[in-house]
Parts: sequence; C-alpha cells; structure tokens
Amino acid sequence: MNTGIRELGRRLQLTRASQWCAGNQGDPYALILRALADPAPLEREIRAHGPWYRSELTDAWVTADPEVAAAVLADPRFDTLDRAGRRPDEELLPLAEALPTYERAELARLRALAAPVLNRCAPAEAPCEARTTARRLLRRLLPSDGAEFDLVGQIARPYAVGLVLGLLGVPDRDRDTVARELARCAPQLDARFAPQTLDVARESADAVAALADLVPGLVAEKRRAVEGTGTRPADVLGLLLRDGVPPRDVERIALLLAIGVPEPAVTAVAHTAHRLLERPEEWARVQRTAAAARAVDRTLRERPPARLESRVARTDVELGGRRIAADDHVVVLAAAGRDLPGTEPLGGPDGPYLALALPLVRLAATTAVQVMAGRFPGLRAVDEPLTRPRSPVVRACARFRVHPG
Repeated sequence: MNTGIRELGRRLQLTRASQWCAGNQGDPYALILRALADPAPLEREIRAHGPWYRSELTDAWVTADPEVAAAVLADPRFDTLDRAGRRPDEELLPLAEALPTYERAELARLRALAAPVLNRCAPAEAPCEARTTARRLLRRLLPSDGAEFDLVGQIARPYAVGLVLGLLGVPDRDRDTVARELARCAPQLDARFAPQTLDVARESADAVAALADLVPGLVAEKRRAVEGTGTRPADVLGLLLRDGVPPRDVERIALLLAIGVPEPAVTAVAHTAHRLLERPEEWARVQRTAAAARAVDRTLRERPPARLESRVARTDVELGGRRIAADDHVVVLAAAGRDLPGTEPLGGPDGPYLALALPLVRLAATTAVQVMAGRFPGLRAVDEPLTRPRSPVVRACARFRVHPG
C-alpha cells in the first residue's frame, strides 16, 4: 500500500473515531453522523437546545431552527467554502478531486442556465421523451413471476441509473461503462459528512474521476449532433446545448446530475412506496400522475434527499442570538425545513449537488410509484427498508423487500 493510500485510510479512520467518541459523550450531531439509527429523535434533541447547538468535538454549529436555517441558506455571508477557498471537511473527508464544491454564486449561475430544461422535467410538464423513457425502463424491470423482490436492488437502482443514462443521452456503446461508474459513485453525497471505508472511498473517488473524463467527449458529441442535424434533441444535454448553454457549463451540469440524481432517486422511490403501502387507499390513487406527484413531494419533505447541509461563515455573523465567527462550520438539519411551508426540501435550490437534480428526482420517483401501482395494485411490504451504512445525508436505501400481492 503506497503512502497516499495509507494516509487516506488514516484520515478516514481518525474522522470516524472522532465522531464515535463525540457520540459516546452524548453529542446528538455526532450520533447523526454515525448513521446507525433513525435521526429524527436526535434532530428533535438538537432543536430543543434552541436556535443553535454547538457540537464542540466536531467543531460545528448545528441548527434545526426553521428561521435560522432559512437565514443561513439565504444569506450570502454563508457559503460552501471558507475565505481561503477550502471545504470545512477538507482535512478529514477527502473527496474526489474531479468533483468540485461550487460556491453559491457559481451554483446559482449553473442552476439558472439549466432551469429552463430541467424544470420541464417536473411530472406534470415532463417532455414526452422523458416520461416514455422512464415508463419503458420500469416495464422492462418489473418482474412478472409473482415472487417477492427487492424493490431497491432489482428495480429502483437499475431504473434510476438507466433513466440518467437516457436523460443524458449516453450512447449505447458507453452505457455499460457509465452505468457502472454511476453505481460506484453513489456514496459521494454522504462522504461530505461521514468517512466511508477505505475501499468504498477509493472506488467512489475513482468512479467520479472516470465520469469526469467521459463527460467532455459526450458533450462534444452532443454538440456536433445538435449543430449538424438541426433536429430537436431528446436528452437534457442536447437541449441545453440547443439553448445556447456553453459546452463547458454543460459538462459541469452533467457531472452534477450524474452524482446528484441516482441515489436520491432510488431512496425517494423506496420511501414513497413504503409510506403508501401502509395506506392501501393512497396506493390505489397514485396511478394518477397528480396523486403520485403529491405523494412524492410529501416524501421529499418528510424524508428529504439531503438531511444535512454544510456552510461556512465568510465573515463574522450575528444570528439566532449567537456570534458565528468567520470560517466557522455551520450545519443545517433537514428537520428545520419541515416547518417552512412552501419551501423546497433541504438540498433543493440551495444544496451543492442536489440543486440541479431535484426535478429529475421528482420525475423518477413520481413515474416509478405511478407505474408500480398500476402493475401491482396489491403490492405489500415484506419488511422495512434497510438503510445503507454511513449514509447520514441521503439515508440511502440498500434493500426493501416487497411482494406483488
């Protein structure tokens, strides 16, 4: 094992150990980072401390207060990088160099460029190509033998990956390669807060780097097709290029979507199905698009695609009765957003990786529950969804056994 790998392993172990020790001393935020149990009681405990909870051993200010959370996410004095351009977790939680952390202004610029195309992927407005792609994938994946199956491993995960391949317009010759890398980079969203095992961290970082190498060629090929044929593209990247978005920005958007869509979409499908299967009358109603969309939106609010969001104070800030010093690390909990009617889920417009992904996550989950309810009106849960280890951000589903009924 070379020096770089040993150093990476040491850093991951030290971070995990420090979070474990803080949790042993009763720090509810550290216990959330462990990701061993339902975080809701721990979120309530942090909320009970008032506008701010100071996690001394993890060196973070944590809030679950709705007003403070909204202020942090809206205030340009809180950004994703400190004054030196570093992530607050840079020394402890190494990420793939190919996956940049965008500052607020750059993320807002990319979101504005992508919004005209991505917002059309809302369930009621999704282009026919997007809905058709999603339904075709699901119908091919859904079993017909009447036996119980794993909704996550057999359906939701290959469906989410396949949908991303289609929406990005990945050519047939590259689909297997890109699908493999999309699956391997799944832990990246959680790695911002929770150190993964060494093998997972290396594999995930390598996958992001591989995707970053593939994207420029894909965008260049899309650009030639758009300029050469003059026909209306059927994929997101082609539509962005047709709308005049610069190719380099399309590359950035493509990588953010590749990282941000699959795992949150898988989990949104599983969580929405699980909640609806406990209410058979609601499961019957989601065969209609509008009902399915409402069910997914409720799930995204109650179990958002990002339960934690990180910010750094760029200057001294007085907020919520506390002085937050420049370069202090601030964490917003998803629990705060449940008390803000009309707001997007945490990790929506303000999240660094999910900001662009949310319309596609909605499209994926809405189409999935609608098609499954039509195919399996008697679907029932065999057991509770199983959460992937070390997943405090996404609370990613690893398995959910169901029976067609």
